Amino acid sequence: MHKRVAVSFFSLMVVFGILILNIFFTGIDSDISRTAQSVNKKSVTLDTSRGMIYDTNMKKLVNAQIYNMTVCLPLQENADKVFPYLTSDEKSKFYENMSQGKINILAIDEKFNYDTLKTVTLSNRYSDNQPCVHIIGHLDSENKGAMGLEKAYNSFLVQNSGTIKAKWSVNALGHIIHGENLEFASENYLSPAGIQLTVDLELQRIAENALSENNVGKGAVVIVNAQTCEILASASVPTFNPNNLAISINDENEPFINRAISVYSVGSIFKPITAAAAIENNIDLSYNCVGSIKIGETVFSCNNGTAHGLVDMKSALEKSCNSYFIALGQKIGGEKIISLCKDLGFGQKTELADNFYLQGGVLPKREDISSPQALANLSFGQGKLLVSPVEMACVYSASANGGYYRAPTLMKAIIDKNGNAVQKVMLPERRKVLNESTARIIDSLLQSVVESGNGNRAYSDKVIGHGKTATAQSGWFENGREINHTWFCGYFDYNDITYTVVIFKEDGKSGAVDCAPIFKQIAERIVETK
Repeated sequence: MHKRVAVSFFSLMVVFGILILNIFFTGIDSDISRTAQSVNKKSVTLDTSRGMIYDTNMKKLVNAQIYNMTVCLPLQENADKVFPYLTSDEKSKFYENMSQGKINILAIDEKFNYDTLKTVTLSNRYSDNQPCVHIIGHLDSENKGAMGLEKAYNSFLVQNSGTIKAKWSVNALGHIIHGENLEFASENYLSPAGIQLTVDLELQRIAENALSENNVGKGAVVIVNAQTCEILASASVPTFNPNNLAISINDENEPFINRAISVYSVGSIFKPITAAAAIENNIDLSYNCVGSIKIGETVFSCNNGTAHGLVDMKSALEKSCNSYFIALGQKIGGEKIISLCKDLGFGQKTELADNFYLQGGVLPKREDISSPQALANLSFGQGKLLVSPVEMACVYSASANGGYYRAPTLMKAIIDKNGNAVQKVMLPERRKVLNESTARIIDSLLQSVVESGNGNRAYSDKVIGHGKTATAQSGWFENGREINHTWFCGYFDYNDITYTVVIFKEDGKSGAVDCAPIFKQIAERIVETK
């Protein structure tokens, strides 16, 4: 009896044990199955962006060059679709990734739009022919601004950074889940937020092309709106490729220098300032030029010792007679010339944008021109005087603008994430520096230089041009030869805007030959474009 009960109890325990084990292992299998089937998202960052930089018309100055990027999940059907566009090396890499369950990211032109094979359009920060490169600058290896506005506005541009990612579904074991679509997720990528400049991209291209087409190896072109002194174009050569900085680092021509805002010897483009100082102080002069003038023990010569004969202010400016303006400067006195120069912004450091400065140049102090010889040098733009092309553009704008001077500016507005201007930059205050009658006389004299004087290579029948050439001794020597700095500064009216244009060339022949024809070309292209 007891034996049968024990056997029955034991049998019952075995049945219960089997049931418990079955439930246990079924639960484990169920947990493993549920874990394997649980969905997770995996992602890879395809590109990052930073705040935008726009021209005055809200055209992109960066991120304007787009390209396609294809993301391919590791499936044979995707390989069949993309292989016609891949090289043999790319195919090998593709299969290597696929065998390891990795996605492939491919830079091919063809566009795809399948569940597991998709193309997205991305943007390069810079193009290889990047406009305004010296103003915009470049990034360092950590994508921080290292030069130009990229550096000056780095914090703001970083705040408006964004990313774009590719996302796909995987299970807990990291295996791709079939039937789930590949997708792209943008997190503020290419946000409209950024900064707007006064630069006009069309005019910038005109300026850059003019330098290139006329083989200006080292120099600059600046275009400003004479009424506002907003910088519409600022081009410097040689240039550099922000996508490949290494090739420019050891370039002896120093392509990273922004020559538009650097300072140089001025020469005869200063003569209209001497003329204006004379007119403001009711000083007139007729002078018989014999090709040179002696001040103290120093002899100053006209170009090639040319004797210009009897000249007044008009003919002296047309012929760029050094002797006349030296004699005129002696009558005016250094105090009055220096005073006018200060009113015209000479020697003043100017903030073109936040933390982005125009070099102040060098304006001799009054004690520096206490000797007649030093005053003679200043009178025709030589000696210690150094000025930048941007600065000279604003100086010439004063005579075009009825005697009002305004400091230059480069910034127009801050743009928010909706593409709206939320902080518009106020123009620098304009100030009266010349009587209107003086400005009109200078205006007439500069027109005569272009139409009848040594600036006639700037003449165009499409505009009424005003301007002055210069061939300045730089004090720089190369193999015993002094390098000349050549210039043309001028302006013209078109469609209710007065465009002031400055052309500068290092190591030039003469302003009349090097720079005046470029003024004509730029003026005519602006007429064609605008």
